[in-house]
Amino acid sequence: MINCKNVSFDFKSKKVLKNITFKLDEGKVGVLLGLKGCGKSTLLKCIGNSIRDYKGNIKTDDKCRYINQLPDFSKSLSGIEYVEMLLSLGGNETNDLVYRLIDSIGIKKDLHHIIKDTSLYTQNVLVLLSALCLNSHTILLDEPFRGLDRKSQLLVMKLIKILKEEQKTILIATNLIYFGFDIADELFVLHRGKIKEIQNMFHNSLQYEKRIMALLLK
Repeated sequence: MINCKNVSFDFKSKKVLKNITFKLDEGKVGVLLGLKGCGKSTLLKCIGNSIRDYKGNIKTDDKCRYINQLPDFSKSLSGIEYVEMLLSLGGNETNDLVYRLIDSIGIKKDLHHIIKDTSLYTQNVLVLLSALCLNSHTILLDEPFRGLDRKSQLLVMKLIKILKEEQKTILIATNLIYFGFDIADELFVLHRGKIKEIQNMFHNSLQYEKRIMALLLK
């Protein structure tokens, strides 16, 4: 669960977030859409407590985690060594789910390679699995589709849908607007520091894209 009320944040006298208020219920997928540099990452960092000097109130469950990149030390480990280390830190509570996900998206072989030598797709999946290994209930994903080819993007979407089936709450920030129609329960459009909340009840992708672009270009 994520509940933001009147959240504001200034950076070097610039108002990045202006009285942001929205709610994402437990077990739902929210997609935070916005143009590059609009403050999406800043909002995720506020929610994940990486930024603490914001104004307003943010409530999440105790196991909300923002991870947008792998730590430097992990690059010298194999993917499976990194996964096993995190599972141990998380009390091994999600072992079965993590290994089922690895099998379902076909990266088991890739995880036996040193992380620095693996594809961007494998590294992005490891970022997502990091939160799951640590038994997070709410997962904040910052541009998980960036730099991936279409096939890899669709596999990441498959992984997100599986996590939703496990009742994880997921908030995804992206400037690739077409992903929102396929996976979002709730859409949050961030533009000029303010947020517009929309239910994803569009009849088709054309109707969806027309509405979103109208908000982003207003």
